[in-house]
Amino acid sequence: MVQEAAVDRFIVPRLGFLLVVGLATLLIWQIVLRSPDTHAHLWETIKPDYAQTTVALVGGERTPMVPEGGVAFALSRVDLGQVKPMDPGRAIYLVAGCATCHGVDARGGSVAPPLAGSSPDIVKHMVREGPGGMPVYSQAHLGDADLEVMAAYLHGLEVARPDSEKIAALQRLTYDPSVPVSVLLKGKAAIRRSCGACHTQPTKEEMLSAFATDSLATGLVAQMVQNANVSLEDGRVIAYYILAILNGADPVEER
Repeated sequence: MVQEAAVDRFIVPRLGFLLVVGLATLLIWQIVLRSPDTHAHLWETIKPDYAQTTVALVGGERTPMVPEGGVAFALSRVDLGQVKPMDPGRAIYLVAGCATCHGVDARGGSVAPPLAGSSPDIVKHMVREGPGGMPVYSQAHLGDADLEVMAAYLHGLEVARPDSEKIAALQRLTYDPSVPVSVLLKGKAAIRRSCGACHTQPTKEEMLSAFATDSLATGLVAQMVQNANVSLEDGRVIAYYILAILNGADPVEER
């Protein structure tokens, strides 16, 4: 009876071990021993029972299924002569680390305004003066020649400007007490990003002394959207924020 119990005790683990070994052997035979050329695409010719999937290329094109008897390793016939080299100004922009804050395409980031279409003078001022928390780039970090090339590149980037009707509608905005505080705070953040291109963010007192009327404030914001790198959406929330300040509704004090 003791001997039979001992046999029953070890039979299940042994069967499990044999099952694992058997499955592993089958898997190795199927993948490694049976078809290494299949998975590595090393066949010189396609076997009748093998269907190759389409191959996606960087340019967006796809190669069709390789026909029977063709070469399996046929990724593409890319003409490297058609690949355009990177614009020198873009290369300088990326190497200098500008894309970290201003976006890879220079269309703006979470903490910095867009630079696409910027005046070269503004770009040079930003780089050398480092306003609004931006670090100063000295000659040792970015030489004048490279700065000129980068500024020209950014100025040449196409920018979609709002039409005259949207600019006029922005200029007609008036103080609206129903505008949510969250929108006003977005305007405060947008001022920090946008105005930091040339100077520090204006204080509440500076805004109160700069604009005698609401229309003067919205007129300036409309000019920023039309001529500077301020988006229409940023211009709208900036206008609401300034109008709130001018009418005694400070969103920071209300929180």
